[in-house]
Amino acid sequence: MRILSPAPTTLLAAMAALSAASHAGAQPAPSAAGLTAITDKIFSAWNSTHSPGCAVGISRGGTTLLERGYGMADLAGERPITPSTFLESGSVAKQFTATAVMLLVADGKLALDDDARRYLPELRQYDRPITVRHLLTHTSGLREWSNLVAWQGWPRGTRVHTQGDAFRIITDQQALNYPVGDHYSYTNSGFLLTRTLVERVSGMDFEAFTAARIFAPLGLTNTSWRGDFTRIVPGLSQAYRRNGTGWRLDMPGDNVIAAGGLWTTVGDWLRWNEHLTKKTLGSAVVDSLTRQMKLTSGLEISYALGLMVGQYRGTTQIGHSGSTAGYSTYLARYPQLGNLSIAVLCNSAGAPATAYTHAIVDALHPELTRTPAPDTVAANQSTLLAWRGSYEDGRWHTMTRLDTSGGVLRMGTTPVRTLRNGAVLLGNQETRLGLSADGKTRTLRAVTSDGDSVVWTLRATEQWTPDAAALQPFVGRYRNEEIGVTFTVSVLNGALTVSPRRGVTDTLTPTVRDAFNSKGGAVWFTRGKGGAIREMHFGESRVWDFVAVRVP
Repeated sequence: MRILSPAPTTLLAAMAALSAASHAGAQPAPSAAGLTAITDKIFSAWNSTHSPGCAVGISRGGTTLLERGYGMADLAGERPITPSTFLESGSVAKQFTATAVMLLVADGKLALDDDARRYLPELRQYDRPITVRHLLTHTSGLREWSNLVAWQGWPRGTRVHTQGDAFRIITDQQALNYPVGDHYSYTNSGFLLTRTLVERVSGMDFEAFTAARIFAPLGLTNTSWRGDFTRIVPGLSQAYRRNGTGWRLDMPGDNVIAAGGLWTTVGDWLRWNEHLTKKTLGSAVVDSLTRQMKLTSGLEISYALGLMVGQYRGTTQIGHSGSTAGYSTYLARYPQLGNLSIAVLCNSAGAPATAYTHAIVDALHPELTRTPAPDTVAANQSTLLAWRGSYEDGRWHTMTRLDTSGGVLRMGTTPVRTLRNGAVLLGNQETRLGLSADGKTRTLRAVTSDGDSVVWTLRATEQWTPDAAALQPFVGRYRNEEIGVTFTVSVLNGALTVSPRRGVTDTLTPTVRDAFNSKGGAVWFTRGKGGAIREMHFGESRVWDFVAVRVP
């Protein structure tokens, strides 16, 4: 395996920047060779000519310290990943789309708190107006478009979706996940609508506008959108997904951009972060990107405009992750660590780009506060066993099962641990066990990282195990006009199945009476007068309650 060169910067400049680490109490900075050794260790699993891999870039105070590639950009063509390899951004692209909107705000052509219907009249009139700000902060309540096309029987990658397709299915939705502004629920739909908004307000094609107003002025010469996925781009990496012991291609196969779909390099991402630090596009534009959103309750969440603002080991972290098909990415900057920037772009599905970024921070700043281990105490299993059962979350209706194994209460295979503060750990999630005043209703309440809470309610102590005869009442046809699909529900080999179109079938797993798990989330049925099945519902984290009505 040939060794790939460090960043195109002088050794003197790199050494100067390394020594300029300004974090209080920082450990001595590694040399350029030491920095290379750090990334070689972190990305060692990809240091091969027989696997995909990652590109990594590190800068501090505007000086590039390292740009390096590991693994292969093209396994068939035997082309390695180098610092100049183009990879796809995933959702890291959202900050560029938000910047396009803020440039139009600076031009005086729109305001973040404008009703989005002013520019997108195709949107339905909901109980509260969806503002431009809601579109950019995942607080609009809009359903995720990719789930909707999947329920049509055409998940991403099975046919070529266009901006027009996505726009129509989003604006055809008659209901939202929740009242506008009440919650944070990650969805690409708002950013796809924003693409059309930018085009209508600016009078320019979205790709042309961002090239003229962002990429060209900032010298991001290696950055462009995947507006035509069939376009041949010299230097573009292929993306892969594991297939047993080997690999198979997993490339994005649609022309839907703005929520993702940006081709770029680690060098351009480092330059972008430095322009954000310098506020090259103006303070009004850049400062808005990191202004965190507030829900209607007044709760401030970590999501801003296409960026997340939070803490990592006690220091401010401004960043975003990305994942599209076989690409996995992360871009972050740490203002309190001498304006440290780290860019990671991988061409393997599931590659932990965020974890790699944090491993680099850990290696460069071991003095940062470590997250303390959970303060657990010995669990009283006889008390915990009373909480055995299936719990339904109050948002997207998925089921969490707490069950016993060897006399120990577990969630899946993970034992439930008790914390000294009286809460329990379900996996790594701190959760409060609750009991109603009458002692009849048990609940699990977990607080999200933003301070919001999700409540699960006990639905049954025993797993529901219906036979084929018990499943027969669910058999039939169910129609949803919002996506134009009639679902066929059948019993096949003793299991209930749902099919949106010929050749596409999802087998359901029973959980509690009238409810099932599917590969996409939860499916449950509601009954009308007399107990007959009337509606079928779908739910998951990005589409909370999607209804199909039974038809003759």
